[in-house]
Amino acid sequence: MRILLRELPQGHSRIDRLEDPAVYELGDWLEARGPLRVAVDVERRAERLVLRGEAVLPGTQPCGRCTSPAAVDLRAEILLLADRKGSDDPDDEAALEQEGSVLYHDGIELDLKEVLREALILEVPPVALCRPDCRGLCPRCGQDFNEGPCGCPASEVDPRWRALEGLRQEHEEP
Repeated sequence: MRILLRELPQGHSRIDRLEDPAVYELGDWLEARGPLRVAVDVERRAERLVLRGEAVLPGTQPCGRCTSPAAVDLRAEILLLADRKGSDDPDDEAALEQEGSVLYHDGIELDLKEVLREALILEVPPVALCRPDCRGLCPRCGQDFNEGPCGCPASEVDPRWRALEGLRQEHEEP
């Protein structure tokens, strides 16, 4: 997302845009179900800008239990200070931009692509669920338990625990 600075008045303004999510290259993280909505309040004083708002992206990820599509709506808060390149010491500029404290612009436009991409990636859940009570897949045959039971024997003991089976039988007998 690029903001042309000549279109921003001094003082307070609001930007509300729909963006193509493909530009942000989030395909490894989630599949977008609609446009990215970016809504920010901008406070401009000369060449310095403060942006506050949010980016919202509806998407899907594979369910962590059964692999069917799970709806995931990302909501990333945006708080950003932007200033004109050359306003600070060049070494300080590089350090501040690297740590994400300040984003520098060229006086013509402000490019928020990387800032938005990073903010959205940080909001991707580690495990998405298609529904809270998802029952997952059978570890033996792969049957989706949400669709019904499978034909695998329920009492089969994991071979790693077979050595302990004898202890359990001793304890159960009087």
